[in-house]
Amino acid sequence: MKTKVPSLKVLVTGVTADPPGATYGPRLANNYELIWIMEGEVNATFGRTLIQGKEGTILFRYPGVRDYYEWSKRGRTVHAYVQFEVPKTNGFEIPQKGVPLFRHLPPNDVLRPLFGYFLRLDELKGKKVNDLMIATLGLMLNSYFLGKIEIKTLLPSQFPELVERTIEFITRHNEEDPTGKLNLTELSRLVHSSPENLCRLFQKNLQLGPLEYVKMLRLDRAANLLRRSNQSLKEVAAQTGFYDSFHLSKSFKKVYGLSPKDFRVSPFNEWICQKNPIIRTLYSRSDLKALTASQTS
Repeated sequence: MKTKVPSLKVLVTGVTADPPGATYGPRLANNYELIWIMEGEVNATFGRTLIQGKEGTILFRYPGVRDYYEWSKRGRTVHAYVQFEVPKTNGFEIPQKGVPLFRHLPPNDVLRPLFGYFLRLDELKGKKVNDLMIATLGLMLNSYFLGKIEIKTLLPSQFPELVERTIEFITRHNEEDPTGKLNLTELSRLVHSSPENLCRLFQKNLQLGPLEYVKMLRLDRAANLLRRSNQSLKEVAAQTGFYDSFHLSKSFKKVYGLSPKDFRVSPFNEWICQKNPIIRTLYSRSDLKALTASQTS
């Protein structure tokens, strides 16, 4: 007789980048959620419990809990999440007591690679992929519940030093002057490279040119302003370096698949944010930073 594998139902999953000082909630949760702090810090309140999460923290939230999040005021915070339910028939067994609400992960944990794989599967389609997602989520949960999360440390590949340095420069420039213009010649000079070499390395490692990366970073900021504020589209465009609301709308829809207006009212806009291609580089670089720090400590 074939034994049925205990099932889970994935509701929504993705990666979200929150600007400094952003908050979310309070809300009454009606499902389970697993949250990975990939970059930055958060003060999360589950019921009456305050959790101080940092880069490399995993949070586990039960349904029926009122949760509230205060993201770091010192810089942006990036987190991945999966919300899920347990079917009443043949559902995955989740302990009702004794499970920690958070774990600070060691550098050589299994949960972050599994979470990254889970997010990758979410981009694909088909029943077999869905079965893989359920199996991966089940493994993540069992590892979390049991605390069996350490694996042998393997250094991941990293971007070439020039690409890392350019990304850091672009990010800093965008934070200090969100509407400031950058041209390829000036950017290449500032990072001590030729335009041709810089473009070649960016295309090879990120599948984006340097100026495309700048544009994606500004679109990411625009998406967060649309989610977190009541500013008009014209105001958002002015704050993110776009010529006007028309140019912002055209670029925004091309990346996110929705107009800014539809994105703002969508209940899934937190998930839709992950369609920005630069979001995909954030958690791999966060993993590298955590592992590198562990090697030198």
